[in-house]
Amino acid sequence: MAWEYLEQESIKGNARRRKLCLGVFVFFSCICAFLYFAVKDSIDFSNPDDKKLFAIFVVMAGLMLFCTTVWLLVSILPAKNGANLLLPLEEDTREAVAEIINREAAEGKILYEGFMNHKTIKKYSDRITILPSYVLLIREIGKITAIPRDKIYWICAQTGYKGGPYYVRLLIFTEKKLIDFDGNDIEHTMKVAEDIYQYIPNVFEDYGTQHDIADLPSALEKLYEEDRAGFMRLYEEEKQEAEIAFAGRQSGGNKKQ
Repeated sequence: MAWEYLEQESIKGNARRRKLCLGVFVFFSCICAFLYFAVKDSIDFSNPDDKKLFAIFVVMAGLMLFCTTVWLLVSILPAKNGANLLLPLEEDTREAVAEIINREAAEGKILYEGFMNHKTIKKYSDRITILPSYVLLIREIGKITAIPRDKIYWICAQTGYKGGPYYVRLLIFTEKKLIDFDGNDIEHTMKVAEDIYQYIPNVFEDYGTQHDIADLPSALEKLYEEDRAGFMRLYEEEKQEAEIAFAGRQSGGNKKQ
């Protein structure tokens, strides 16, 4: 049986979830075994407290076994009708979006595919995929965020601090919300962003009048979150300037010919 694109991704994600689930179960079982052999000689079942603690231990072990069994059973079959899709813009039903994605993938219309975790690509497979209609953020465990391409204003690489450890990620400015996708290598994530620009217009490429270009993603993120109308005014101005500049380059090229 030939699985459709989203079902294939679901199968891959299920395999990784099973591996993760079994790993956690084995780790938990080892801890349980260690604790049991460490305290078995000191347990006094005539003592109500010891008896209660042992009962709690048995319940927790049984619950862990039950959850592991359920998780493994659920992960056997692939998700159908877009059940593994996340639609942050809620533009349509999962079934309708899945139909579009599966059709374009079957027609070989995958325009771009870039892995986010460059240094650990064999271990983690988070990646961004671009189709004619959708940008897909494919998570390692199989969940896929689908964003309509015509709802995206700009995608950029952002690096720096934000109330925590150093990070690198793609920022995706859309019609309704800001979406981010984590990477783990600065140069590689910036390369992914550059590759994406041929499909998502880089209207802020030469923008540097108010902010240093390295700080532009953070400045635009702040503007987007605090003043959406201001962001849209800036976006439209830069988009218009980019279109004029592009038309000028095209015109200049035609004259040389």
